[in-house]
Amino acid sequence: MAATPATPGSGVSAVLERLRAAMADGDPAVLEELYAVGAVLDAGLPGGRVRRAGRDAVLEELGRHWDAPATIGEWTATAWPAGAALNAGREGVRWRHYLQVAEGRITRHWVYAMAAAEGGGRGVPREVLAELGEGARREAATFAGNSGASVERVVLADGRVLVLKHVVAGGDWLGRATGGTARTADLWRSGVLQRMPAAIDHAVLAVHPDPREGWWIAMRDVSSAMLGDERRLTRAESRRVLEAAAALHRAFAGETLEHLCPLADRLTATGGLRVAQAERDGDDLLPKQFEAAWDAFAEAVEPDVGDAVLGMVAEPAALAGRLAAAGGLTLCHGDLRDDNLGLEGDRVVLLDWDLATLGAPAAELAWYLCHDAWRIDATKDELVEDFLAAEDGAVSAEALDLGLISGLVQYGWIFGHSAVVHPDPAERAWAQDELGWWVPRVRAALERTGMPALRA
Repeated sequence: MAATPATPGSGVSAVLERLRAAMADGDPAVLEELYAVGAVLDAGLPGGRVRRAGRDAVLEELGRHWDAPATIGEWTATAWPAGAALNAGREGVRWRHYLQVAEGRITRHWVYAMAAAEGGGRGVPREVLAELGEGARREAATFAGNSGASVERVVLADGRVLVLKHVVAGGDWLGRATGGTARTADLWRSGVLQRMPAAIDHAVLAVHPDPREGWWIAMRDVSSAMLGDERRLTRAESRRVLEAAAALHRAFAGETLEHLCPLADRLTATGGLRVAQAERDGDDLLPKQFEAAWDAFAEAVEPDVGDAVLGMVAEPAALAGRLAAAGGLTLCHGDLRDDNLGLEGDRVVLLDWDLATLGAPAAELAWYLCHDAWRIDATKDELVEDFLAAEDGAVSAEALDLGLISGLVQYGWIFGHSAVVHPDPAERAWAQDELGWWVPRVRAALERTGMPALRA
């Protein structure tokens, strides 16, 4: 959900000004009066998570990182009456901060490492440009998605625009978490993408090897069809998406395909504690958030559901096995959400197959609900009805229950983070509303399926 900033509170703005000055001066000691006596710092940094309780311990920890004057190259802050969120860069080191403020003092401070800002794309090599045709030229580069993949625009001699995405097997944290493959390239090279049902437009035209490393995926420019950040969907438009996904599930049901992500890996790839551990020495933002966010989830959710979900986050194999037994597995897109979706004519544009999974349709539904229900003119219960109608009897009641459980396993961390950590009241209200729907349904699904609370 897009955050909705409120008018900055003068007290919070003053806190931010003093924080920036201390960061630049390299002297956190001057912030003694800025932190509450019982302040808590929770930092996800390269090398591991650091937690400090008490003002003196917090200032000591900050002093390890701000130990000399430095240039603040980036400072993007949004304030609300009870706190702030900001991105800050100090001598090339970037952090995302969330502050909770009461009576002019910081009470809780979360910090997450962020990757260094990129200065430009990898650059489409001349060999690939030559394969695209005489006169093909590269335009300004962009960077897309949370994995950091390089994306370039190329204009052909006839004026057509292509979008080229560079992928490397295991080249980003999501790739490493899901098997270390260049999955979209592999699915094209094996002919799977060419077998998509007519309702789906994947936009891929060709895959070209990069003479240095990896592959360039050449796609038609379908930007005008994509949903974008704020466009609302009617219920009928959402049905089109769910029907296209159902057509995909039917087309490949029962097939054993190579190159797909195993379901157990997919359930926790985008929020798993194992991913946080594996990426401990990296500086990608999302893996740095996972540990603190799951703690926030446990704080926001009753233990009967919270403990069960956290157990499956730690050990997803049992849930994956039950999903497979309840209805069989098939090709699932793996990332069915607004960033990858568009509507063009009578087809659904569905981009980015890097998380394509030998998966369960009900788990695909759960991911879609988590990401897109807020922007659809229908209730979540109506969207579940539309999903079941689109799947036309292929998803049993048990499979649906297990899929809904997987929703919190896959994305509960963001609900927890938004409900507990984020200082934007609109963001917190959205998360509480989401949890208000998900938690009762997952509780009932746990009871019906007998899925155990795997973590005491």
